[in-house]
Amino acid sequence: MAMKRSGKFYRKNEAEVMESLGLKPTKNSGSGWVEKEDGQSDNVICQLKSTDAESIRIHKKDLDVLSYNAAVAHKLPVFAIQFLQSNEVYLLVKPDMLCEAAQYIETGEYTSANAFVGVDLSEHEDMVAIPKRTIKSSSKAREQFQRENERKFKKEKRSAT
Repeated sequence: MAMKRSGKFYRKNEAEVMESLGLKPTKNSGSGWVEKEDGQSDNVICQLKSTDAESIRIHKKDLDVLSYNAAVAHKLPVFAIQFLQSNEVYLLVKPDMLCEAAQYIETGEYTSANAFVGVDLSEHEDMVAIPKRTIKSSSKAREQFQRENERKFKKEKRSAT
């Protein structure tokens, strides 16, 4: 049985694959606030999944998140799959974006920003950060709380008889 690969290996591999595709690898696989997904260029945003196995499972949620992040960034979404045993990389795009992807590969330009928006952004635009509530307490309330806790957790004295 083969040894399990480390996180360090996957980070290095991800950076190498993104660079081979002409993309800049994102820090921490895009888990930060500013940069999303695994790699980006001025026109493309890419998510990479790699495996040692002979097959790979892709969740629709991963594709939806990629589409959403691409729509927000006005970039062409590309999903990359890598089979580590043969070191083959495959790229997935929606059929209606295939011409745009081919044009980008040929010319290096992506002109129809947001033409692919099949993603409903309205549900995400209305999100508002709820401010953290601060609770101000008085000394009177604090003392009452302490008395209640003392009564609640007071140990009864037991005699040895």
